[in-house]
Amino acid sequence: MCGGLLFSGVPQPPPPSWSLRKGLSNMALSLTLTPSTVAPGGTFTATATGAAAGEAITFTYDAAVPVTVTASGTGTASATFTATTSGPVVAAGATSGAVSAELTVAAPNCVVTLTSSPATPVAGQPVTLTATVTCGGAPVSGATVLFSTASGSLGVGVTGAGGTATLTTPALPTGSTVVTGTVIAANTTCTCVGVAATTTVNVTPPPSCVVTLTSSPATPVAGQPVTLTATVTCGGAPVVGATVLFTSTSGPLGVGVTGAGGTATLTTSALPAGVNVVTATVAAATTTCTCVGVAATTTVNVTPAPGCVVTLTSSPASPVVGQLVTLTATVTCNGAPVVGAVVLFTSTSGVLGVGVTGLTGTASATTSALPAGANAVTATVLFAPTTCPCTGASATTTVTVGGVGTGTLTANPACYRLNFPPLSAQATFTASGATPGSTVSFHLGTAAGTVVCTAVADASGNASCTATLSLFQLGFATFTATSGTQASTSSLTLCTT
Repeated sequence: MCGGLLFSGVPQPPPPSWSLRKGLSNMALSLTLTPSTVAPGGTFTATATGAAAGEAITFTYDAAVPVTVTASGTGTASATFTATTSGPVVAAGATSGAVSAELTVAAPNCVVTLTSSPATPVAGQPVTLTATVTCGGAPVSGATVLFSTASGSLGVGVTGAGGTATLTTPALPTGSTVVTGTVIAANTTCTCVGVAATTTVNVTPPPSCVVTLTSSPATPVAGQPVTLTATVTCGGAPVVGATVLFTSTSGPLGVGVTGAGGTATLTTSALPAGVNVVTATVAAATTTCTCVGVAATTTVNVTPAPGCVVTLTSSPASPVVGQLVTLTATVTCNGAPVVGAVVLFTSTSGVLGVGVTGLTGTASATTSALPAGANAVTATVLFAPTTCPCTGASATTTVTVGGVGTGTLTANPACYRLNFPPLSAQATFTASGATPGSTVSFHLGTAAGTVVCTAVADASGNASCTATLSLFQLGFATFTATSGTQASTSSLTLCTT
């Protein structure tokens, strides 16, 4: 070998170009150990960089046989050794000189971690403690772990393949408890015996039983069914199968049993009018909570039952003598329609008719017997199948009947205005002298012609309506207004203003 390195134990002279190469070299070796800290018996790799390409680099470590490696084209060379003791590792080359790095050989540490589950247990709830034992980061199996508190031992566990040992205990008291996991036996190169870890377990007091009570509807009336709902929970969770007794200031109302949602219901119509304090008390329950005897109250304000209500209307609003008038009575009980009620319609002149209420609670009668003037009409309930006291309930309205008109129906001239687009026209038809409250019809041409609009005569006998006319209808030069047996014809022309 060149460069003054050993070859068969005899130093060899450098080649003729040695001095020139040495003078030109600016190389400086660097040495890296991977890893730099290793357990006894482990391996590490020494890597030299900065050597001349093709240069022989010799690595030496402790009592190991030196290793000579030819540097690559990038000036890198490496060698692997088995770790024995801490000390220097040296890399040397004839051209690049020598460099060293320090190797640390140490046994790995034994580490114990301890956790508990659930995070926030309650008194009496089982708690699982988990200890994990590792040696140099690797799990230690077969280690015996003692779990204990300041009050004494909780038990032991043995680590499995994952290095974990567990213990489940319900013995932790309410409050903060420091639990320790200590290795008391372990077969490992680490010194694990005596290594320990601690964790604090905060145990909360057992949950209390809670009962809530509601009623529906919010404002019942006397005799109306009221639904009482009691909800029973233990630590926020519903209690199933609890027996709940419902009572009021008037006495017991009934019993309910809680279902899957922890609710028990009772429907009663026995609450009297006024303020009722209702109580729901748990009489029996299977749960870790102490629920028996736990109660809740609510106040139910019951209003007196309303009387039967009757309303009466008439149509048309302004009839004339001899015109049919429809009388409509509506019968309700507590706002709900009363079906099958018999209603008698009367006036100061006598009986007008009888009607029976239908599904909407309305009954009607039609009469043309009302005389001219103000008529007080009454609707009286003769019979009603309802809890409300409806028999005898009544309502009154005044029907003002107009007299027969004495004037002569007169159609007034009308004109139409064209619309663009579409091409059509609008005309306003008027007539006077009609019977107040009568219907006036306006025909194109004669009284037998097409009706284009109708109007009801006012109290003065005047009637007016507006119609849209087609191009064909514009060909009529006259129109006729009719009311009853009267008729009057007038002109229809294009408006000039």
